[in-house]
Amino acid sequence: MANPNRRESGPPSRGGRPSERVRAVPPAAQPPAPPAGVPPVRAPAPAPRPQTAAVPKPPASRPQTAAAVPPPATRPQAGASPARPATAVQSRPATAVPGAGTAIRKNTNTTAARPSTVTRNAGNRPATTTAPGRRNASDRLGRDGGTRSTQTPSKGRTVKPQGMGLRAKFMLALSCITALAMGLLGISIANESNKYLFSQKQHDGIELAMNIAQLANSSAQQLKLLELHQDDKTSALAIQERNNVAAQLLTYISNAAAWNSSSVSPAAGGDAKGGGPKGASDILSVIIDEGAIQELSGISYGPQETDVGVQPGDPITNLFLPKDGSTIQLNDRIKVYPAFKHVDTGPPIPIYRFRIALDQDLFGDSANVRMDLDARGIDNVSHNLTIAILTGVFLAIAAVIGVANWLALNITRPVKILLKDMQVVAQGNLDHQTKPHSTDEVGILAHEFNRMTENLKDAQVALVEQEKAEYELSIAREVQKQLLPAEPPQITGFVCADYYKGAKAVSGDYYDFIPLGNGLWGFIVADVSGKGIPGSMVMAVTRTIVRLIAVKHQDRAAETLKETNRLIAKQIKRGMFVTSFYAVLDERTGSLTYASAGHNPMVIYRAATRHQETATGKGIALGFNEGPIFDKTIEEHRTMLGKGDAIILYTDGFPEAMNSENVEFGEERFYQMIGELGHLDSPSLIERLVDAVAEHRGEAEQSDDLTLITVRRA
Repeated sequence: MANPNRRESGPPSRGGRPSERVRAVPPAAQPPAPPAGVPPVRAPAPAPRPQTAAVPKPPASRPQTAAAVPPPATRPQAGASPARPATAVQSRPATAVPGAGTAIRKNTNTTAARPSTVTRNAGNRPATTTAPGRRNASDRLGRDGGTRSTQTPSKGRTVKPQGMGLRAKFMLALSCITALAMGLLGISIANESNKYLFSQKQHDGIELAMNIAQLANSSAQQLKLLELHQDDKTSALAIQERNNVAAQLLTYISNAAAWNSSSVSPAAGGDAKGGGPKGASDILSVIIDEGAIQELSGISYGPQETDVGVQPGDPITNLFLPKDGSTIQLNDRIKVYPAFKHVDTGPPIPIYRFRIALDQDLFGDSANVRMDLDARGIDNVSHNLTIAILTGVFLAIAAVIGVANWLALNITRPVKILLKDMQVVAQGNLDHQTKPHSTDEVGILAHEFNRMTENLKDAQVALVEQEKAEYELSIAREVQKQLLPAEPPQITGFVCADYYKGAKAVSGDYYDFIPLGNGLWGFIVADVSGKGIPGSMVMAVTRTIVRLIAVKHQDRAAETLKETNRLIAKQIKRGMFVTSFYAVLDERTGSLTYASAGHNPMVIYRAATRHQETATGKGIALGFNEGPIFDKTIEEHRTMLGKGDAIILYTDGFPEAMNSENVEFGEERFYQMIGELGHLDSPSLIERLVDAVAEHRGEAEQSDDLTLITVRRA
């Protein structure tokens, strides 16, 4: 697709380029002489060319981008020679030139309609057009200053949180973590406590059973001594002494087991074969089993399994010592069993049964002391401890939930306030400020939010001002475009073409084809110091003055520049100037008069020699001096253009085009290319020059305006 800024007409481009081919139109022929007696018929006025409608001052509010471009108004074109017949006006497409991006135009008998970019919206407000696929910055801002969402469904709708809120999530997370930690801690405490309690009970039971075994061994030794000193072992006195030793052992055992009751003996209620008073002691029963000493064998305290029965469990082989935390292995002389002992009434009683082997020398191999120790106290302590731990865990969890609720409330409350303030700002109220409620990270976030809102407000104002500036710049660009020639003129016996590409939206380059009448045509190329709006304004002033003065001085090129300088020097500020090259062509003779005001030399291609030459003259730029110095330095020269000769007027943007390494294209290279390609038609010559400059520049940005016109004698 051709660039919208590029306009071109002329014969097909050479070299097989893919640009659109446009049929060349030969130079206009002289009209035939009227018959004798018939007055000459004057040609009608030349066809009008498009003109931009008057542009009103933009309103105070930001401009809107229009969606459509209405047909432009037209204005009269600077006329061609009065003797030339009018040409038909028709629309014709622009021809793209690879590597260019602007327009190459050649004189034909057609005039391209140029649409105006000034449009009006529904409110009759001027608006700018934007390039396809590009969005104006105002499209991103609402009328209230708020940012418009790119998703239409969520526009103007407050988004609410989904699922659990931040407070609930915080409480749930903290409660679950606490419950898990406290549960594991409670289980660990319960296990360690039970381990210490049961091990201590077993340790105490073993020590108690060992003491009873030592008493039994001592009683057995007493009986051995009596047996040695008694002559008649069967006498009543001997038997009585032996029974007293056994009774004394039972009394010791009974008193140890009933320590909270009055001392008892078998005579006071104890029974040598079982039974005994109930007390606070955990000793349920004691028996000396299978002894070789008849008097001690079978001594017992408390109910035995022969009475109610016992269900023993697996023996305990290892014993944990709470005092140092070590574990020892029990030897074969010590047996410990957990069991349940059945009683006459009530449920079975949990017990620990201890078997301690007696002295084999005194009692024999199978004699032992068996003691049953009540384990209900341990079970009760373990049960109560477990309840206490669980109660503590639940109380801790409840306390953590309360603390978590308090923390979550203090954390989420300023966040909710900040969220509401954000929603107010999201509606477009950039003057709204939030109030920090803390000095922590949330408070810092509130301060940063206020700062962001202030910066956003400033950015919005700057964006609106930028849009206004862009709007005004687009108007200036369109006005400048209208000041440049719409199409190269038709000149009898000559072919014209032009090329223009600004480095910025508006530029300081100026060129024009000026019809002077009587077969004279003025060609001017000028370059204003500076670019942008100031350069374009000076360019507009220069164009107006040159067009007024040129007609007055006709083919006196130097006089035209002198008077132009006197007028321009009074109107531009100090430090600005305009370099220009002005030439006047007589289409009837091919005579060319020219003068230079500090501008690049004109290049003349001579078809006869197929070489180029440069034509320049002394002169300083317009605007430096109001008259005396300028008038003394400027020179006027004259030359003739033969058949096939061509002149090239240009600005310094061509030879001074730089690549990414800041290397210029160069004047010598530029002149050499004109000499090599000067035999081509005007559009092809311009196309090849533009391509060469673009190839040299590469990816580098265009640093200066590019302007070039060619005039070739057919």
